[in-house]
Amino acid sequence: MGNKDVFILGVGMTPVGKRKEMCVGEMGSESIGIALESIGLESKKISALYAGNMMAGQLCQQQLVATKIANFAGLSGVEAFTAEGACASGAAAARIGYMSVASGCHDVVAVCGVEKMTHADRESTTKALATASHRETEGSQGSTFLSLNADLMQNYMSTYNVDADRFSGFSVNAHKNALTNPNAMLRKPVCKADYTISRMLIAPLRLLDAPPICDGAATILLGNADMARYCQLQGHHVVKILASTVACDELALSNRRSPVQLASAELSFKRAYKISGISFKDVDIFEPHDAYTVMTALSIEAAGFAEKGEGTDYAQSNQISLQGQLPICTFGGLKARGHPVGATGIYQLAECFLQLTDNAGCNQVRNAGIALAQNFSGAASVAFTHVLESC
Repeated sequence: MGNKDVFILGVGMTPVGKRKEMCVGEMGSESIGIALESIGLESKKISALYAGNMMAGQLCQQQLVATKIANFAGLSGVEAFTAEGACASGAAAARIGYMSVASGCHDVVAVCGVEKMTHADRESTTKALATASHRETEGSQGSTFLSLNADLMQNYMSTYNVDADRFSGFSVNAHKNALTNPNAMLRKPVCKADYTISRMLIAPLRLLDAPPICDGAATILLGNADMARYCQLQGHHVVKILASTVACDELALSNRRSPVQLASAELSFKRAYKISGISFKDVDIFEPHDAYTVMTALSIEAAGFAEKGEGTDYAQSNQISLQGQLPICTFGGLKARGHPVGATGIYQLAECFLQLTDNAGCNQVRNAGIALAQNFSGAASVAFTHVLESC
């Protein structure tokens, strides 16, 4: 028997920001409640909960995050465990949820991503994030993801003779889209001049090239074809997952075949296109892992939208706006919505769901039928790709 079709039935997102008064269990439970309420589904329909989280063990001294969320959400007794894929922990959990439904093991599962960072001091958070790098050659030598992405950006600029200002359009676009996203952390307009004078973090990386430290939780409910039909009969729109793929690369940047190529992203995209039967030309919305502007350019190239070294052309030509040829970061992306790392992959999928069900409000992309989302672990050491289709 082949794999069964898998659908996103409903989603729930909490505002990204500072949630110091809540624990990860409460945050995750809140997003599950929103998702269930959105389609009027009883929690007893859920037989499994998969949670994406990176740093609760380090910053909250709390492992077994899925179990804690299940306890708060009234789901005690269900299958529950936590997926850790660094910054792509949310997408890793979604991949597990997808496989559990596709295999026929479960009819309805909840996939929750959660991260809590703002309560910790910056040094502790920086060190925790750095565990997603190669310990022996990077993390133990003082490298952080700011320095690693600064190196990537410098390599890109040198290899392709690109000025730093060429990346500004990605940040401007993300902030513009975040203005009308009630869940976004950074709802303030940014122009190219703001980018140019923003504080230098590690040359050539500026403040407006990077995402904020933040907390957040989001949930998607996945179900089989029977559950999708049930929801549709109740008047709710659903979205089909056409492909869920993953590929890895060398963990150490120095071991990669090219300092300006994301091999994991390219392979993950290639597999997703093959499974879904689409090409990049069919994509209406792209949610890249835009934690840093250089990653946005590299992702656009890896997906096939631009040739090598031409990713920043998209940032300059207004092609990525909500009305453009390739709308990206349609709710602000990691840059402006915020990057609560273990939850980011779920926010991406939930936002795609809103677009494909025509429920994106002021951020709606017209006639959106196919959405592509990619979430990275670390500096694209692992790349998770999902292709979604409106029903």
